[in-house]
Amino acid sequence: MSGDKVLVLCATGKVGRNLCRALVEAGFDVAGTTRSQSAFLESIGVTPVIADYTKRSDLDRALAETQAKKVFVLTDYFRAARKRVDVEVAQGQAAMDAAKAAGADHVILMSVADAERFDEKTHHIKAKVILEAYLKGSGLPFTILRPSAFFENLDDAENWNPLNKGRVSFLSEKECKFCATYDIGRAAAVVFANPQEWHGKSLDIVGWKGDLVDLASALERVSGTKVSPRLAMPLLLRRLFLNDLHHMCLYFEQQGISAEPEDFKRVIPDPLSAEDWFRFHNRYANGEPIVPA
Repeated sequence: MSGDKVLVLCATGKVGRNLCRALVEAGFDVAGTTRSQSAFLESIGVTPVIADYTKRSDLDRALAETQAKKVFVLTDYFRAARKRVDVEVAQGQAAMDAAKAAGADHVILMSVADAERFDEKTHHIKAKVILEAYLKGSGLPFTILRPSAFFENLDDAENWNPLNKGRVSFLSEKECKFCATYDIGRAAAVVFANPQEWHGKSLDIVGWKGDLVDLASALERVSGTKVSPRLAMPLLLRRLFLNDLHHMCLYFEQQGISAEPEDFKRVIPDPLSAEDWFRFHNRYANGEPIVPA
């Protein structure tokens, strides 16, 4: 029920920030791990817990300090695990083991939609399949959330894709299924509020589908500015320099995530569409607002 204590791992990351925001808005008492003091977390009503979520000793301490019995487990292949599947698996397993030792009454693991269907060359998804299996065998009360592509990747300067005025870019120009990290948090709130109903289940997070032209049209309607759709890089360069993500995109383009937005709407009736997300995000990479004043 709302008011319960929740510990969110990696609370200041791409997913964690909006996840925490949604949980707070749903009435939960939220604490989030951060490696240094976070004014942002405090500003949205989250209690920062100084901890390295990749270390078991820090996880044990964070759970003891917060007394949280609900835990949201995030793992990060690209940064925290340094692009090593075995490291990401070890980190996720440590988080689940710490939650079990602390007597957690519900754990949510964030995985990936259709994780088991991606080919072996999509390395950053392999750990998710292993961790799903580990959680299912852990004896913990659990739910698995499986998001599709993040809208947040449309403004990702760290990965050479800043959202600039008059342009939107992505690694694929074909139809893809997207979700907002905020909607992952809204789904988590539903699960934590109804743990018995969601015990042992998985939920695909798919809020909207469209191609690069559709994304540009959505941004144009929101911003009132002409927007050009562009590939973030030529497909040849995507294959040469981002081989892992290239194979993820091939799955998006050739098979496509199996779940549909209509499926997710049975849980969250009003997930953010592309237009909604641009309004929600409301900033270009340079800090200028998207929505005209």
